[in-house]
Amino acid sequence: MGTVRLRKGRAVPAFGRAFVVEKNGRWYAIFECQREAEPLAPTGKIIGVDRGVHVLAATSEGVLIANGSFAERHRRVFVGHQRNLNAVSIKDNRGRCLNRRDPVRIAVARRLARAKEREANARLDALHKAARRIVTDADVIALEALDLRAMTRSAKGTLERPGRSVKAKSGLNRVLLDAGFGILRRLIVEKAANAARVVIDVEASYSSQTCGRCLHVSAESRRRRRFCCVSCGWTNHADVAAALEIRRRAELRPTSALPSGSTRLRSQDAA
Repeated sequence: MGTVRLRKGRAVPAFGRAFVVEKNGRWYAIFECQREAEPLAPTGKIIGVDRGVHVLAATSEGVLIANGSFAERHRRVFVGHQRNLNAVSIKDNRGRCLNRRDPVRIAVARRLARAKEREANARLDALHKAARRIVTDADVIALEALDLRAMTRSAKGTLERPGRSVKAKSGLNRVLLDAGFGILRRLIVEKAANAARVVIDVEASYSSQTCGRCLHVSAESRRRRRFCCVSCGWTNHADVAAALEIRRRAELRPTSALPSGSTRLRSQDAA
């Protein structure tokens, strides 16, 4: 095979295994290595993080990280490539493709696959940056313990018990999967381990309906993107209010669950 040029994006450290993989007509060299933890300077902060659809992540410090909505932004490109793929595909009565090895169809399918790969890369890059920002800001990161599999379950139902609002639930599932809640949590955990930070999962129930001042719980307090307590009148951004409640629940954990250098912070009323 001879010598192959390698475009190296970063310095290759001492590694154990190395292997080459092919993806969508491109070849990648992977070097497996062991990284030592690089602790960041302590901040003495505990922050809560609320993940949402309109705002990808809101922290109890008032930081709002926007949702990139990459699938929606690339939808027009996908639709065009999918239309071209359907035009060059020959299918039988059962819907099976009969010209899988046709060079023209292979080229069109590869263009569609690369478009989806670019979307996934853009999402992963944005999530990496969001996770790094969150981990850098605090010693302890509190997240909601979300059951993503149940949240994105289909509402289609069965013949005996058909589901309701199936189209709306399908659209919500598509937006939730596009946001990448699970990937964001995994990246936060990985970066926190490398930076000697602590990640805590807290109960997610009613966190978006709990007042950050009087702890009154009411669904009427949540008014789209604004939270206005019906009991005491405290107002805040809805996602920031949820993040404050997540932080409060994390602070109620036993002291042994927190790192030795962190301090318990009292929830502050943000304007």
